[in-house]
Amino acid sequence: MKIYNKKTFWYGIGFIVLGTLQLMISIWKGFDLKGTVMMILCLLIGGSGLLRSFSREMSREDKIAELDERNRLVEWRAKSRALGIAELVCFVCMLLSIFGMQAMEAFFGGMLVAFGLIFTTMLIIECITLLYYNKKP
Repeated sequence: MKIYNKKTFWYGIGFIVLGTLQLMISIWKGFDLKGTVMMILCLLIGGSGLLRSFSREMSREDKIAELDERNRLVEWRAKSRALGIAELVCFVCMLLSIFGMQAMEAFFGGMLVAFGLIFTTMLIIECITLLYYNKKP
């Protein structure tokens, strides 16, 4: 068997490993609904990924869809929106931590520092990427 799409192949292997680990944990600790559903989904996604990576036609369709301009634009817009939402959530958590410091200073102080670092990192990365892509022709 020849692997036509290595990226899909490794995603499939990863999901099968996750499903198998979930199966072993379920056997060891007992089956529950959430774990069983997650295990089945991981095994199905992994199996379909492996099948798609071994099929020439399906791998060709995946590569064409990956290179399609509209799909790439939708992905870029979704990532941009996700970054904006993550920045907003981080800023709100910082504000809540500032107000919460009056109740429990040590706990909310640590949260304020953590959210502040994450928020600052996101802003710096966003500025660097804006500068990079504005320079690029």
